[in-house]
Amino acid sequence: MNDENDTNEGAATSVAPTLQLSRRGLILSLGSMVLAGLGVYALFPASVGGPPLPVAVELDEQPMVTTGNHSVVVTEIVRVKNLTGHEIPKLSIEINGQYLLFRDSPLAADEVLELPQRVFTDKRSSQRFDPSRYQVEEVVVTGQLPSMARGVSSFEFE
Repeated sequence: MNDENDTNEGAATSVAPTLQLSRRGLILSLGSMVLAGLGVYALFPASVGGPPLPVAVELDEQPMVTTGNHSVVVTEIVRVKNLTGHEIPKLSIEINGQYLLFRDSPLAADEVLELPQRVFTDKRSSQRFDPSRYQVEEVVVTGQLPSMARGVSSFEFE
């Protein structure tokens, strides 16, 4: 009787469960890895690098019409100029690595875009950039080049 128990115990300990990944699990895991990589690329384009985007960026103050066209106030702006003879689609502008603005329409050839700094929103919340509390130290502009590559240019300010 002891021999039977020894044989059964040995058989039970030698069989180990194996994990198997289903086709659906494989597709989901590969898809999540691709999405994570694209997310890192979107959040940190300057650290990932890429060819330079031919734009010029300036900070200035300019009179702007308020919402509802009730009055004009002088406000801090970010001025972005397309230095090329072609449009730049998929344009995004980021202030201090935290406040972001995406532009739906392409930046036309030689177009100058003037945006109030207050329209930029925090990536992690809906808070707006407040130029009276914070100074613009860096502006990163990304967009699609004619080669379909993503161009990135960074501008630092004191």
